[in-house]
Amino acid sequence: MYQLSMSDDLDSRPDIYPWLINVYVDEKFRGKNVCRQLMITVNENAKKAGLTELFLYTKHKGLYEKFGWEFVEEVKTFKDDSPIERLYRLKIK
Repeated sequence: MYQLSMSDDLDSRPDIYPWLINVYVDEKFRGKNVCRQLMITVNENAKKAGLTELFLYTKHKGLYEKFGWEFVEEVKTFKDDSPIERLYRLKIK
């Protein structure tokens, strides 16, 4: 369902690591706290792995903020359909 960390997920920001990538909740499971549980699990696993922060980028605005992610900046992506997305950082607690 998710991959905890990847070393290079965004060509325009090779200085950022580690990444949370490939997060997706199918429509039929939305509104059932699946994303909330997923974000709790991400934080717990990152803490166990000794990480102090994680990064992700997305076109979604307002979703990840609910789970403690902080907006950093807009970034250029490799996607033709979404060339500018939002970069977020999660400080692991």
